[in-house]
Amino acid sequence: MKPLIALVGRPNVGKSTLFNRILRQKSAIVDPTPGVTRDRHISPGEWQGKQFLLMDTGGYAPENDTLSMAMLEQTLRAIEDADAVIFMVDARSGLTYLDLDIAKILQKTFKDKKIFFVANKVDNPQVALEAQSLVKSGFTEPYFISARDGAGVADMLEDVLDSLPCPEGEEIEEDDSIKLAVLGRPNVGKSSLVNALLGTERHIVSDVPGTTRDAIDSVLKRNGEEYVLIDTAGLRKRTKIDAGIEFYSSLRTARAIERCDVALVLLDARLGLESQDMKIIHMAIERKKGVLLLVNKWDLVEKDSKTSKAFTDNLQNQLGNIGYIPVIFTSALTKKNCYRAIDTAAEIALNRRQKISTSNLNRFLQETLTMRHPATKSGKELKIKYMTQIDSGHPVFAFFCNDPELLENNFRRFLEKRLRESFDFAGIPITMRFLRK
Repeated sequence: MKPLIALVGRPNVGKSTLFNRILRQKSAIVDPTPGVTRDRHISPGEWQGKQFLLMDTGGYAPENDTLSMAMLEQTLRAIEDADAVIFMVDARSGLTYLDLDIAKILQKTFKDKKIFFVANKVDNPQVALEAQSLVKSGFTEPYFISARDGAGVADMLEDVLDSLPCPEGEEIEEDDSIKLAVLGRPNVGKSSLVNALLGTERHIVSDVPGTTRDAIDSVLKRNGEEYVLIDTAGLRKRTKIDAGIEFYSSLRTARAIERCDVALVLLDARLGLESQDMKIIHMAIERKKGVLLLVNKWDLVEKDSKTSKAFTDNLQNQLGNIGYIPVIFTSALTKKNCYRAIDTAAEIALNRRQKISTSNLNRFLQETLTMRHPATKSGKELKIKYMTQIDSGHPVFAFFCNDPELLENNFRRFLEKRLRESFDFAGIPITMRFLRK
């Protein structure tokens, strides 16, 4: 599993700016208003070949309102779950009472954690001089950085990553199991599905949403194949968040997606596809995982011979350009289609790993170009010379052409549709790169 690094500190010390700097992107919201990052933002990162997960937490602000208490709870749980913690302060304002509160919590409660004291906003010589007083803070010697300009970030991050356990040189047992993350909103039947598959009451099943708060692994053996079922807590709407518990659940959901080959996203058949379901689906697609939609509790729906088709058509319309995700109607209570879901997920996992020869791909390309030639608005002809598959954990295809900027979106969509039809990429995100030859 990728190690998790948590950014911790009071509001407005620059955690989100550092988050964006390390990941070389603008994904966390940066705003001068304290507390803008209220939930945890988790993204995969890579630095000099080392992969990790980086988490931006809401700032610690001990007011007694519900939101502030939730922010405090999720910050503490972030520290608990992290492999390393970057504790940030603002060098320009020096140590505040809030900083000292956090330092006390870290020193008292998390003695065994790898904690790195970082003074941010050291962006001119005067601040650098004044920040030297932090060396005598009694915590640890700080790293002086400017997240905005990047100064000192590389050295700091290198030390953080060097402190984490490194798998290189260790004998790692080859794991051929297919990993399936069981995802969905609270109370859609995730634990019931796992219990139905395992034939045991391995997981607590309750009508109370959020009973499962941690990700739990179970092993299923079927037709000579081994599956790891990762049952997770459900994602709940922000308005229903209770004292940080659901913040923690969203972290576990994100980490489960990172580990899986295929995400089994459960919907409640009585409620259909909701915004939280789309959030989970997009989390999986962004991480290039296979996705299978399971419409659970289908036994509770009044239906006729046309109900399932109408439901599927409506789902496809809602999914739009990710309508390539297969749909299976299940009932964890009656075990209807539960094993069919596993078999379909196995096909998705297998197809996600498939390697297509360059000769087959170029035969496909020539046939596709014969069917439809790429049109361009400028009148200049787009010539796609050849294509190949790039080694990756998911399907990535490189198309070599005379001018990638001539490519129109409608032709890109046509190519993707043809790829899916020709090589069975149902439920699998694919990446297409157009490169100048």
